[in-house]
Amino acid sequence: MIDDDYDFAQPVTRIKQNAGSQKQLGSHILKTAEQYLQSMGSAAHGQLVAALRTLAQTEPYFDGLADQVEFEGDGPTANDALNLLYFWKLANENESEMDQFSLLDLIEKAYFQKELFTAVDALKIGENLPKHRTVIEQCLQMYQQQAYAGCVTVLYGQIEGILTEALAERGYLQLNQSKYVDVYKIVPGLKGHEVKSLWHKVKIASDINPYFLELQALKMDSSSTVTATRHNIVHGSNVEHFTRERSFILFIWLFAVISFISTVKK
Repeated sequence: MIDDDYDFAQPVTRIKQNAGSQKQLGSHILKTAEQYLQSMGSAAHGQLVAALRTLAQTEPYFDGLADQVEFEGDGPTANDALNLLYFWKLANENESEMDQFSLLDLIEKAYFQKELFTAVDALKIGENLPKHRTVIEQCLQMYQQQAYAGCVTVLYGQIEGILTEALAERGYLQLNQSKYVDVYKIVPGLKGHEVKSLWHKVKIASDINPYFLELQALKMDSSSTVTATRHNIVHGSNVEHFTRERSFILFIWLFAVISFISTVKK
């Protein structure tokens, strides 16, 4: 997901949250997922971890998700892992033959799409919302048609676009001519506080919502020291990740971003 080199250790400027916003940080979906992680049966837990480890053989990012599910850490469970757990819970409630269920088929299920569009329709990001909805519908069609090159490329754009519009709508980003500026100077080291990448926006999101603090889980290629995967994909030099696995991850990430937005007051 990260598209430029960045020092993960740099401190950020902390924003004091108001009481109402603090209460919203524990949204229904994230709380449900956390409770499910603590109470889920061994069969459901083992099946999910095994599925993630298998998928990690072709997409290393799944190992990060598996670690979040399998091991208890000191920090908060990452946003993407919690949203995946939420849908795994729905799968266990809706599928009659879970032993035959393929995790990557989740995106095509009616209960996934219902939750996705319910969240999309509740967004408050301005007049572009209906257009975003149409594009997401087309991404689902491409996933079903196995047109993963289009699906991956467009989903990357939607994730950044929706997050950008949400942060701007809530006053964290401000458009200065054609460039966005980090209003509260959260991200250190930016020339003129100019926000240039998805990673900068994720850094701001991490400060607003503690579920984004598990930064290692935000790296799309945990096995690589190069974090330019997204940039290279959308600019055409990387053609190795137009897969069902990468598309699946991006749908979960899209929902995670939308879930995050729902916790932040305007």
